[in-house]
Amino acid sequence: MTSIPALVVYYEAAHEIEEIFDANLAQSSRVLHGVITRETIDNKQNILASLDLKNVKGSRDSHEYERKLAFQIWQNDKLIFNSPYAPNTPLSALSEGFSTTQIEGEQWRTYTLYSSQDKWWLVGAEETEVRQELVKEIAQSNIIPIVIFVPILIVFVWFITKRGLMPLNTLSETVKKRNYRNLEKLEDDKAPIEVNELLLELNSLFDRLDEAHHRERRFVGDAAHELRTPLASLLIHAENAIDESIFDDSLNIDQQKHAQAELQTSLYSMKKGISRMTHLVNQLLALSRTEGQLDKSQFETTDITQLCYQAAKLEELKLDQKQQQLTLDISEQVINLKINSPLMQSLLRNIIDNAIRYTPQAGKIKLSCQADHINQKAIMSIADSGPGVEPELRSRIKERFYRVVGSGQQGSGLGLSIVDKIVQIHDANWHLDESEWGGLLIQFEFPLTKTR
Repeated sequence: MTSIPALVVYYEAAHEIEEIFDANLAQSSRVLHGVITRETIDNKQNILASLDLKNVKGSRDSHEYERKLAFQIWQNDKLIFNSPYAPNTPLSALSEGFSTTQIEGEQWRTYTLYSSQDKWWLVGAEETEVRQELVKEIAQSNIIPIVIFVPILIVFVWFITKRGLMPLNTLSETVKKRNYRNLEKLEDDKAPIEVNELLLELNSLFDRLDEAHHRERRFVGDAAHELRTPLASLLIHAENAIDESIFDDSLNIDQQKHAQAELQTSLYSMKKGISRMTHLVNQLLALSRTEGQLDKSQFETTDITQLCYQAAKLEELKLDQKQQQLTLDISEQVINLKINSPLMQSLLRNIIDNAIRYTPQAGKIKLSCQADHINQKAIMSIADSGPGVEPELRSRIKERFYRVVGSGQQGSGLGLSIVDKIVQIHDANWHLDESEWGGLLIQFEFPLTKTR
């Protein structure tokens, strides 16, 4: 793990040192080019004496790297001047610029200049060993701390991370050991600040799961309770039908006709029971769908007026059977709402079906849908000429399985409960009042969708 940063340090150091040394070599060569002239060459003995490292060996002003520096002056392929310890062979090809040459087992880095005035070539050079030693020393001084301290840092980070994640591990073990029925909140008194947010979200999730669990048990209990009565009734009518279908040859014609009539009555009662149970099952399924958490991303902008027309169209057969008159007071303009269309269709079907059930033969029903642009609301209502509901009972008929005593109608008591849940899902409001004919008026207020 430490080899990669070590290699990066080494190559970066080597590159930078090469750059610095090349710059110094070029600068030194240019200085020599400017200083050395024909006159100085004629007096080269003084220059050689000053550069003779033998005379300064051991001096405090000398340096071991001085022996590794050299220069040459060539004219017409002839060496006319060179520094002490410089080889007699050319240090580079006589062309301007940098080059690297291998001479007598030593590698030299050179920089060559041409003097147009003196007509000669000046070659400045230094052994690359100087650079390699410096790269080695710099790399070692940087790599050794990396090799030593990075593993220590890794162990330290691992220890701190493990210690920091200990509350999460404890929380994970606590959740893992829990039974799926145990949806109580997790204790957060001793939890560190870092996991408080996670605990809050987990407890919120447990609350929602607990609510869903209770809702499921309540739904199953209610369904079992409500289905028990129609199933028992169906069983009785079925047994009667079986008994009445077995004719005794000893019966006279009148007695056989009476038995046949009783059979028809039992079969008709069975049909009504099956119809009621089918309606109950459909209502229970609709209630189950509405009680689940609905994702608002499933909502779409929809013209509510078209849904009203469609719902009224689907109830035409029931209206004809009871010879009832359905008046539509629906806006001719588009009224856009952000809604879940299937749920809204269920709401409309329920309120229209409820009005048809409780409105007497040849009664009146009115479905209205208008926009209130001042308050940014869509006002939708259903009114009927039925018996209505007493003011003190209007809040109770929203409860599940509640039916008004003496209404004379059979039902599941779930229709308005489903409507109430759909209204809540859409953040809308609704209330019950008395209609213009003395029956029931149900009015809804939905927020209009803002248009750009």
